[in-house]
Amino acid sequence: MIRPHTDTTTVGLIGRIKRRQLLRAGFLTGTLLATLELTAIVVPFFRVNKITGLGAKIGVGPKADILARFKSANDIPILNVEGKFFLLHAPGGVIAAYRKCTHLGCSVPFNDGEDQFHCPCHGSLYDKHTAVVKGGPAPKPLQLFHIAADASGTLTVDTNPLNVIDRQANVWDPKVLEITE
Repeated sequence: MIRPHTDTTTVGLIGRIKRRQLLRAGFLTGTLLATLELTAIVVPFFRVNKITGLGAKIGVGPKADILARFKSANDIPILNVEGKFFLLHAPGGVIAAYRKCTHLGCSVPFNDGEDQFHCPCHGSLYDKHTAVVKGGPAPKPLQLFHIAADASGTLTVDTNPLNVIDRQANVWDPKVLEITE
């Protein structure tokens, strides 16, 4: 007489699974894993990223504090690394100059020894008060970001690179001044 299997150990259970059932279970497991992986890859793209730094509106402090800092430091430009701009003490007010060179887009630092901006890539020189080209291959002055003051006097710089003040003439024009002293 043949008796039914009563072996309940793991080895006995695996021995009772037919090949077709094993392949089905493997296919379902693989499909489930692939779906989970694709979901894990795609879902982060639906989350909205908060814009910080370049492209955002950055508060830089009260106008009085910034002007006092310029006065105490011989008008040395104030670097904002997060927004990629310098605050400059222009004739009659404050401007925010984008650090991108107008020649080939290198990041322009302020050189304390020369008391001017000096592009490390191709040697363009810019004035420390107006960001106007003083020498080198740059075709036009550094672009300016829009800057505004709220009711309390706090300055905010709009660092959207698509909304810059692009000066074509290589001379200082007081019309671009948005914050006056």
